[in-house]
Amino acid sequence: MSGAGVTDIVSVRVSQPDLVGVLCAPTTPGPHPAVLVVGGSEGAVPAFAAGLLARAGFAALAVAYFGTAPLPSDLIEIPLEYFAGALDWLSRRPEADPGRLSVLGRSRGGELALLLAAALPDRVRGVVAYVPSSVAWQATPSDPRLAMGAPRSSWSHGGTPVPFVPMAPPTPADGEMFTAFVRGRPTAFRPLFERAMSQEAAVAVAAIPVERIGGPVLVLSGGRDQLWPSELFGSLIVDRLSRHGHRYPYEHVLMPEAGHLLGVPGTASRPRRAGFDRLLMGGAVASDEQASRECWPRVLDLLRSLS
Repeated sequence: MSGAGVTDIVSVRVSQPDLVGVLCAPTTPGPHPAVLVVGGSEGAVPAFAAGLLARAGFAALAVAYFGTAPLPSDLIEIPLEYFAGALDWLSRRPEADPGRLSVLGRSRGGELALLLAAALPDRVRGVVAYVPSSVAWQATPSDPRLAMGAPRSSWSHGGTPVPFVPMAPPTPADGEMFTAFVRGRPTAFRPLFERAMSQEAAVAVAAIPVERIGGPVLVLSGGRDQLWPSELFGSLIVDRLSRHGHRYPYEHVLMPEAGHLLGVPGTASRPRRAGFDRLLMGGAVASDEQASRECWPRVLDLLRSLS
C-alpha cells in the first residue's frame, strides 16, 4: 500500500514546558497506529514526516528536543525521559492506539529512535531508523566555548549520561578540513566518524543494545552517505540483532545510490537549515528522492504490522 488514500488530516500544535511538537492524524475516527517522529541534529520539529504518516493513516507526533525554547539549546545529554513523556502524551490521545506505538527517526534521530526503543521495550513496538548510527555519539555543541571542554554524551537516561563514542583526537588534516568548512566549502565529515569507530573500547561500550527492542526493526542506509558511514552502521545493527537472536523481524535496506538525505519522500528536496548546506551529504537529490520513494512502502508495511 502506498498510504496515499487519506487526504484530510488534522494538526495539533503542542507547546508545553515539557513537550514541543505537533500531532498529525487522519480526520477519520481513531484510534490509529501511532508513531513518535524524532528529527536529527537540525533541532526542528519534523512536522513534514508526521504529515506524510498521517496521510498514510497514522497518528504521528513529531517532537523537537533541543534548539527550540523552552528546550535545551544544544544536543547535550538530552534525557530519554523527555521522549517517554512524549509517548505518554501520545498514548492519551483519542487519535492514537497506545498498543501500537512505534518510533521513526533519521540521522541522529535514527540513533535516538534505536536508543529509545531499547530503553523502553515494553512501550515501543517497532522502529524505523533512516541513516542511523549503531552507537551513541558525543555531543556537538553549537557554542565553540562548550566544545573546548571535555566531551559529553548527547543523551542521558535515569540521570546518567549514556556511554558514547568520542571523536578521535584531531589531526592536521582535520584542522584544514574545519577551516574549509568554516569558510563555506561543502565538507564530508564521514572520515571523522570512520576514524572514531576505530576506538574499539569506546565503540563496545557505546553500542546501542538493539537486541532489547521489543519489536521489528527497519534500518535504511545510503551507499553514498558522506556525513557518516550509515551503511557500516546499518550492517553493525543487524549483525548485533542476529548475534543475539532477536525474535522479531529486522532488516537493513541499503540504497546504493542514496546519500545522507535518504528519508521519507520529499526529504532530499526540502530546504535545509542555514549552515547545513555546507555539510556534504553524498548522493544527489534525484537519487535520494527515488530511493526514498522506493523505501516508503517497506516503512509503511512495518508500521502497519505492529500489534
